[in-house]
This record gives sequence, C-alpha cells and structure tokens, in this order.
Amino acid sequence: MTPLRVAMIAFLAASIQAQPLDVPPSAAQLREWMYDKCVSSGKRVGIDYPGALERAIRREPAGLAELFRYTVSGEMDGAAGEAHSAILFGLLQRWGDRRFAHVLRVQRLRIRKAVIDTIPMPPGGRLKFPLTYASAPH
Repeated sequence: MTPLRVAMIAFLAASIQAQPLDVPPSAAQLREWMYDKCVSSGKRVGIDYPGALERAIRREPAGLAELFRYTVSGEMDGAAGEAHSAILFGLLQRWGDRRFAHVLRVQRLRIRKAVIDTIPMPPGGRLKFPLTYASAPH
C-alpha cells in the first residue's frame, strides 16, 4: 500500500469520527470512500460493490443488504475494512435509523452482528441510532 493511500485512509477515519451525527455524507463522498480493495474482494465473493453502493445510495434495500453481506464475506482488514466501515456509517446517516434497521433486521444474525461490530459508532451514536444498535447482540 502506498504512503498516499495510507494517509488517505487515516484522513478518512479521522473525518468520520469528527463528522457530526446529523450531517450525512453526500453520495459523492461515499463513492470517494470506496477503496479498490472493496471492489476486488467483492468480486472474489460475487458482490458487485460499486453497484451495491449505488443502489444503497438510491435507498434500494437490495443494495444495502448486499453491502451487509460483504461485511461477513469480504476482506475486512486494513484499508478495505476502514473504508467499508465508513461507508456503512455514512449510509446509516443517509437512510436514518428506522429504514436502515428495517433492512438490517431481516438479515441473518451473523450478518447483523458483523454490521453492528463494523460500524464505527461515535459518542452519542447509540442514542441517535437505537434501532440499528439493537438489531444484534453485543
């Protein structure tokens, strides 16, 4: 991984933590956060990561569900994991707690738990997104 790529991922992680809970990222920001490794590892497990992200941005439940499945089947180490975590949190902000949790609750327990464990919940996040947080045991 190049030093520029490492710096970009570190910046991304810091910006997610600094982002207010009430300000969801734009569709363009979510697309920028998508890391090449998410795309390549998604292909290996039969998930069209860019397509799923586009559908999730358009608030299509199937796209969001596909990204949830990536959480347990993709490569979640390093930059790809950081990028995917940031994208899931950004989608939670965009979809809102009720709609996001509705799609999450119909997933298998293993997927729900992985998604909850992956989302970088900032201070106050559990209170802001109680339905999502309650979708899996902790």
